[in-house]
Amino acid sequence: METLINTYRQILLELNAHSFNLEEDKYSGVFLPIPFDEYWHSPVKIMLVGRETAGWNTLNGKNTMSRVLGLIPGITTEQVVEEAIARYRQHLPVKKDGTLNLKSRSRFIQYHFRLARELEMPPQAIVYANLLAWDYDRHTPLTRPENEVQEVITVSLKLLAAQIKHLEPDFIIFASGARRTDYIIKQLLTGHLDGYETSSVIPGKLWEFKTGSVICFRIAHPRAMRGHQKCRDEVIERIKQLCNPSPYVH
Repeated sequence: METLINTYRQILLELNAHSFNLEEDKYSGVFLPIPFDEYWHSPVKIMLVGRETAGWNTLNGKNTMSRVLGLIPGITTEQVVEEAIARYRQHLPVKKDGTLNLKSRSRFIQYHFRLARELEMPPQAIVYANLLAWDYDRHTPLTRPENEVQEVITVSLKLLAAQIKHLEPDFIIFASGARRTDYIIKQLLTGHLDGYETSSVIPGKLWEFKTGSVICFRIAHPRAMRGHQKCRDEVIERIKQLCNPSPYVH
């Protein structure tokens, strides 16, 4: 994992402080996934990608873009990365006895657990990632001024591409919605990965495509209703089918 951690450090050092209005700095802590050991032991490797977090690493006062930019005295990039990784290790709800609490109010975590249950793997085997590595004041950063938005997208996609290249998943589920994120996903695919080939589309609901050998799906956020539940079900069934193809299909 040291290679991925070093890549995180290098990418964060490339952040351009001049892109941000630091007098209005309500950014979350940076989101940096590190897989659990169960991921490496899983015969099927899955990444579940949201759009952005909602207040990641903020309750302890360790948020703000200034901190990531190295503008806080005594705070280094290495320390920021260590804090982010430690926060990620705690993102799954754990009971007092050390076992996972499989009940959560978060629709995203509920879908994470459902994927694991139906695919018969521990939740820790699925890597939770995000398209954008920051939120702003617990909401999307995409409403910020254009120069900030572009810098957040640029650096976030470098981080996500590094994760994908290092983790080499079999499947990626982008549970991020279509209206605000398809253009960002396409930037990731064409600018950092091997392009993409669309397999099928249900406009606004489900997009299946491949990038290299990775099979990908884009669905709405798991809290979305009005027909989106069927698409979430279909993604699970497609993964089951692709992992266990019928012997009668040639």
